[in-house]
Amino acid sequence: MGKNKATMQDIADLCGVSVATVSYVINNSDKEHIKHDTRIKVLEAAKKLNYAPNINRCTTHPKSNLVGIIINWNKRNAPSKKMLYYDLAIELQMQLSLLGYDTIIATTKAFEEEADIISKRSLDAAFIIDIRSEEVRRVTRKYYVPIIFLDCEINDPLFCKIYPNYEAIISRAKRMLQEEDIFLIMEDILNEELKDIITNTIGAEKLFINDMKNDLREFLLKHQNEKGIVLGEILGLEVERYIRNDHIVVVTSLDNSKLLLPDTMTISIKNKTKAITAVKILEQLLRLVYVGTPCNKFLINPDAD
Repeated sequence: MGKNKATMQDIADLCGVSVATVSYVINNSDKEHIKHDTRIKVLEAAKKLNYAPNINRCTTHPKSNLVGIIINWNKRNAPSKKMLYYDLAIELQMQLSLLGYDTIIATTKAFEEEADIISKRSLDAAFIIDIRSEEVRRVTRKYYVPIIFLDCEINDPLFCKIYPNYEAIISRAKRMLQEEDIFLIMEDILNEELKDIITNTIGAEKLFINDMKNDLREFLLKHQNEKGIVLGEILGLEVERYIRNDHIVVVTSLDNSKLLLPDTMTISIKNKTKAITAVKILEQLLRLVYVGTPCNKFLINPDAD
């Protein structure tokens, strides 16, 4: 006789929670607010027990059919950063629309206040673009749906985070430039952990953070005869005015933007690729087929040479 199919009661017994809690998690119900750690525990138990939910229930959309995309700013952010983040939000929106989801895009300089507003909109899930680590716990306690973080490093294995593989990017750029001692030009980001990952091999005097108070032209004139990496083609477009374009590698995010000179060296990490990865993970979470990775971290590798 075959092995009995796992039930919600089996999951509840394994997790030490009620069957009702298991049902709320598995069915994406908003009747009760379930903590994220409990939700993850239930999903992991369901996976361990090979629980097979009703296929019809899993292939229908959750109740609200609405996903939030939240972009964080600070008052010093330059227009070039805003353009890149808006492009990422639009790419997410396009991928979600292919699955039949509506989206709400919110931008904020006071994330916790905005989270109060967004949390009242009965979202099925949320994507958060850039956030200070110290805000994560204060914010996520207001959400009881899957949250995926983009372009930030969150030291919490409960949440999925997606960002470029900067170690691979910088190593490739150094090979392309045939130079180890390079400068780096990047946008100002809120997430200090990711900023440290990006800049840990760059000396302070070789680093330029683009914001409304720093002078890019002044920095470039000081490093005019050196080689370096530029994160983002909008910044790259400015850098080309002052630095020989065979002395820079620009990491591009926009799809077919053609902003740069044709012979400028580039490494492509498209926002579209980030969006496809993020929405695929979200779909797996909502269908209860997600298989976690170490720390639930997904690094986007550069396109092949």
